[in-house]
Amino acid sequence: MATILSNHHSVHAPDAPSSNLCAATIAELRRLRDRPAIAPRLYHVAHCDVDEVAKETLDTMLVRAYRVAPLPPPDEYAHLLSRVRHWVKRGQPIRVMLGYAPMKNPRTTPHTHADWAEFFALCHLCSWHNKVSSVYPPGLRIKIIFDDSTIRMANRYARTPMIDYMRSVGRLIRAMEYDSFIVGTLRQSMFAWLFHLGPYQVAERRVRRWEQDPANAEAMARMLEFARRNLLPPAEMSDDQQERLYQDAAHRYRVYWQALQLSGLSRLGRKLVAMYLDGNQHHLRQSATLHLTSLGKGQVAQPWQGEGALCDNGHGKLIPTVLTSKRREELQARRIGLPTFLSCPGFTSICICHQGAATARVGQARVNVDVAETRPRTD
Repeated sequence: MATILSNHHSVHAPDAPSSNLCAATIAELRRLRDRPAIAPRLYHVAHCDVDEVAKETLDTMLVRAYRVAPLPPPDEYAHLLSRVRHWVKRGQPIRVMLGYAPMKNPRTTPHTHADWAEFFALCHLCSWHNKVSSVYPPGLRIKIIFDDSTIRMANRYARTPMIDYMRSVGRLIRAMEYDSFIVGTLRQSMFAWLFHLGPYQVAERRVRRWEQDPANAEAMARMLEFARRNLLPPAEMSDDQQERLYQDAAHRYRVYWQALQLSGLSRLGRKLVAMYLDGNQHHLRQSATLHLTSLGKGQVAQPWQGEGALCDNGHGKLIPTVLTSKRREELQARRIGLPTFLSCPGFTSICICHQGAATARVGQARVNVDVAETRPRTD
């Protein structure tokens, strides 16, 4: 038997549906967790083939399943191609720096560690690496860059939850055995102190001018909405104080981003820069950047924006999703316990979600769902 807990009462559900749902969930998690293609120790591309292989490799990196924005314009494509060609010429993996938030969104997630959302995102990166490896065997070499200095400066959050999250992402990469192509992490705070030597002062002046231009009102409103979604103000703040908090955070975010662009650090070397979303979260667009889907084709929610879950699509298939504030309003969910799947905290259960009238059709079973949690009984 299984205990199903709703907001009002608990009831007992038959064994079979819970067992089938749990089995289907585990099967889907195992299916998603690809094994990364292993790069050959030595790989050589004939000089006459370098251009062709580089173009095929970049085109594979830009296929729709892994791309959010439209295909880059010709000048940006040429810039990306030159960087891919650099690595192909040397027979080495394509090096990618992927921007990553340093913490979970406190408005949507009560814990500070990586969860199934990051698991799904890493699985998607592995799928991307394997796709590239199918045309260029060295594949990808990804380094995750945490923008901890950005969040500390813009949102004024404490350092402890960031450390917890960043360390947990590193542990998850190793537990999934993905460290063969995701080669560690880096924190922007290791170099952001340089911005105090001039870039911040220049950035402040430029951002003030940008904010005073009426043509940027729409972009400012969009960034203000991003701040509202990511900041959790103290309960004792008035509405006016909260609004000022959001505006100040959005302003400081622009100053940091402007300083980063002035520094030119993200453009050094031959690495490719990648980020989630289409770049509209910034007031200045960074050109020649890869804009990635997060959990799968068409999925754009960043993994740190909520807890990871599986959503029953009504056709017997479980789809990875991120439970953002909006998704929590749209979906009904229950939590099911899982046997040991990963040697990391936070992976002993998972939310299974359903659109509208919550009825599960997974695992050859139909289960009425009006629940918040499902777990094995102890009596």
